[in-house]
Amino acid sequence: MSRKNQIYLAVFLILLGGIYIVANFVNIDPGDFFWPLLLIVLGSMLIFRPKVLASDNAKHYFAGDIHVGKDWQAVDEEVRMFAGDIDIDLQAINLPDGETTYRVRFFAGDITVFRPKDVGLKIESTGFVVDAKFDGDANSHVMTGYEYVSDNYDSAAKKFILNTASFAVDLKIRSV
Repeated sequence: MSRKNQIYLAVFLILLGGIYIVANFVNIDPGDFFWPLLLIVLGSMLIFRPKVLASDNAKHYFAGDIHVGKDWQAVDEEVRMFAGDIDIDLQAINLPDGETTYRVRFFAGDITVFRPKDVGLKIESTGFVVDAKFDGDANSHVMTGYEYVSDNYDSAAKKFILNTASFAVDLKIRSV
């Protein structure tokens, strides 16, 4: 989760807590205005959403397995789905020099990245629950997101950026 998103979430939680404290003293039901306010915020986000989420060439799936490998054209891409598993084999992909970005937006799923040593890898994952495993080293993150940058990212000619947003994601990074 980016620092800006963490600040927004923190402010929202503080305000929500403050509303419930005040509601105890003035004897009102916060639910009477919380749900309409939530709908207004969500509607505003749909209208004024950032460009990064407004991709017109996103691929939409309900559920399933996606294998990104030798048949994939290495271009910036966004995938949106409810739930599923995604395997990304960077060894099989003919990545061009420079950065290639792959965005995944889903409710829940697993993502496995097979990374050769000559490819720089950056992962930015935002979610309520993010479990990350890197060659056996496991990390769990709740409402904090996960960021990973390979040691060779700055010096690598070929760079792959994986950007995820989900409720729950299980990330596995395997060196090949």
